[in-house]
Amino acid sequence: MKSFLAALFIGAAVCAQAQTINPMPKVSDDWRYSGTISMWAPATWATETIGNRSITSDSSISQNVNGAGPMAMFTLEAHKGNWGVMGDLVYWQSTGSGSSVHTLRGKDNSFYAGYNATMKQTMFTAAATYTALSTPSVYLDGLLGARYISSTTSVVDAQQLNLNGVVVASRVGNPSRVNQTTDPVIGFKGRARIYDTSWFIPFYADAGKGPGSNNGTWQALLGIGDAFSWGDVTLAYRAMGFHLKDSAGSTNWTNAGPQLSATINF
Repeated sequence: MKSFLAALFIGAAVCAQAQTINPMPKVSDDWRYSGTISMWAPATWATETIGNRSITSDSSISQNVNGAGPMAMFTLEAHKGNWGVMGDLVYWQSTGSGSSVHTLRGKDNSFYAGYNATMKQTMFTAAATYTALSTPSVYLDGLLGARYISSTTSVVDAQQLNLNGVVVASRVGNPSRVNQTTDPVIGFKGRARIYDTSWFIPFYADAGKGPGSNNGTWQALLGIGDAFSWGDVTLAYRAMGFHLKDSAGSTNWTNAGPQLSATINF
């Protein structure tokens, strides 16, 4: 009986070991491809300057989720030997609104102010990669490329003055701001295997600087993932920031929050 249980235990251990997926990429002369789709829920810290008007908007993760519109987040990679290329797209649209009514002295006298805002962001990163380190426990790619950034903010604000129940003054404004640039970026990405399991720690960091003294961008990611026969699933904390400035104003954004991703290898 004891020998039977021992054989059963050894067989189960061997079976479990055989089913363990190695999460580390294999560098070879054959082409290897991967595609990733992500869901990112960041908080936002933003300042938009249009002429003499400065708008500061800090929104939580729940506020961004509630105001979320269309979004797309994809990453594609191709590798042959130590060399590779990658493309990463982040696009989202969010909306927000607010209003207030102030009662003035006298009957039916009031002042109304309200706004509706729409924000759109597109960030596309394209880079060439080179595998600088490939061991059983650590995989590291250096990257060199460029990031295209487009940020659009549109605000419809309205004010209305009522005296004795009659509208005596009103104003509707529609300021908008479009700021875009392409910045060169340099960085690294990779993963570290957790012991001899299918679990790993993905990491990414880059930084870049565009034309002008105040244009710049950066991005960082750190998380945990698990590999499967078809690819892997990761949960990470992703942060991205950029600062753009031209003669019309400036855009300063920082977005950071959890991201859930699924990658398919083919």
